[in-house]
Amino acid sequence: MDAQDSTRSSADGLRTLLRDVSVIQASQYFDGQPIELIPSPSEYQLGQVLTRYISMVLLTSGELRVVFKVHFNPEQIRAYRQSKGSQPADLGDRQIVDFMKELTNQMGGRVCRIFDAHQMSMGMSVPLCTRGIYEIYADYTPKSGAIVKFGDFWRLEGPFQSIYCSCYVELMTKDDLSGIKAEDEASQEGELDFL
Repeated sequence: MDAQDSTRSSADGLRTLLRDVSVIQASQYFDGQPIELIPSPSEYQLGQVLTRYISMVLLTSGELRVVFKVHFNPEQIRAYRQSKGSQPADLGDRQIVDFMKELTNQMGGRVCRIFDAHQMSMGMSVPLCTRGIYEIYADYTPKSGAIVKFGDFWRLEGPFQSIYCSCYVELMTKDDLSGIKAEDEASQEGELDFL
């Protein structure tokens, strides 16, 4: 496999990995409910504002950089939490935002654990949430040194109606990362690394 095929294969593998992680983690987070993934919904395009809120984490390693975002409307999440018996004090906008920041944090954490299982250290930011009509972009100028840059987005359907996930990935190596799968997560119960 030549370098171009390897980077294309890595990009495709990373797309699949990030999508699979979002489905697995959302299912766990929403009480084991089934989650359906709708790839690249035709009614939207990458970079378009999809909802009123965006929760995001930044994932970085020597091999890649990822901006991972979860787009949501609080009313849908509030309705889900009400159906599960949450108290009124837990249904305010601040609590809903915290709930979704934690989902984003767990999705990013799962990606970090998967890469750790392949002896690749990855750092993660604390989750950030914004609201309004603006999208958050990464710097995609050629000077940043990435070999391959790509974006992806998808919709998750589940008990919360729908949320969107998107990512911007900068691949910094020609190494083939296509073999890294969502199932590769190593269980490290009770083990924490603070960077």
